[in-house]
Amino acid sequence: MLINNLEYKNMSNELLDNLNQLKKMFVLLSEDRKVVLSHHKTFEHVEKMRAIVNDSIKLAENE
Repeated sequence: MLINNLEYKNMSNELLDNLNQLKKMFVLLSEDRKVVLSHHKTFEHVEKMRAIVNDSIKLAENE
């Protein structure tokens, strides 16, 4: 039971880290951004965000 609790806490921490990372990354795509990204950089940025979302989904499915 302790191992399951530890695994759950680890997964929760990873998901929280991913969400915080996405939150920061969304700012670069929002009206609040300080720098305008080129189309190429925007596509790269979105691909990184998609990878984070996919990792988060895998974490949640494997709970």
